[in-house]
Amino acid sequence: MGYVRKTLRKEHETPKRARFRCLVEQGLSQAEAARQVKVNRTTALKWLHQPSDRRRKGARTGMRPIIPDEKVKEMIQWMTGHFDRRAMPLQDIADVHGIKATNKTILATFARHRYHHHIPNYKPFLSHEHKLQRYAFAIANWDRTKEY
Repeated sequence: MGYVRKTLRKEHETPKRARFRCLVEQGLSQAEAARQVKVNRTTALKWLHQPSDRRRKGARTGMRPIIPDEKVKEMIQWMTGHFDRRAMPLQDIADVHGIKATNKTILATFARHRYHHHIPNYKPFLSHEHKLQRYAFAIANWDRTKEY
């Protein structure tokens, strides 16, 4: 038989904010409702002044995003269209789309849309000119020692 932990703490399924609001709606004073929920009275008063419709909808609080969602989707679609665009630096991508933001802001915006910008992990093939230069070097230095 396993160990059963005994506790005097009563667990509630609803959060304290909801219980506090419910007690106030039932007619209890704000101080008494805060005392029953075991919350500081000033904290509970802040909960009352917060609009309930915005809180329930899950609306985002704080400053609106610098880069709108439509613009981010457009940028992601533009970048995934061609390899050279994915390899561009973030500031060049922002300049193409007319956005003034730091690299950190752009990366955070991409992460919010689950797109992770990264530098490609392979190099382009050698051009014909580079191949000729390497061949000429090999011919010119064929008799050098290994230590060279």
